[in-house]
Amino acid sequence: MQNPERGARLKEERVRLGFSQVEFAKYGDASKGSQILYEKGKAPPADYLEGIASAGCDVLYVLMGRRNGAEGMDRARLTLAIEAVEEGLAMAKKRLDPAAKAQMVMAAYDLLGEATPETGTRGIVRLITAA
Repeated sequence: MQNPERGARLKEERVRLGFSQVEFAKYGDASKGSQILYEKGKAPPADYLEGIASAGCDVLYVLMGRRNGAEGMDRARLTLAIEAVEEGLAMAKKRLDPAAKAQMVMAAYDLLGEATPETGTRGIVRLITAA
């Protein structure tokens, strides 16, 4: 099935990683011609996707348009989440081990996605100080 948006994302990933079409195609055990077709929107086979994933390609992004992991994170929102957690912990005079703090930051990050930054950070600080 043709999907020009998927093809554009594939090309974007190849360029982001600094590969030529020939170099990238080799990771997927494909020819340059196949690479060109995939970048035009032809559906690539699973073996090809596995190969380009080993080259650092974010296959979830190519297929679905969503970034996988930290690359897809909003840095400004992550900064607000960290600041809110740190402020709440300081106000509550609490300390967390790194793993627990990381979990709290990720929860705060998710909450900030559902609220405005100002009301979200205040709410996070209140939650931490009340706990």
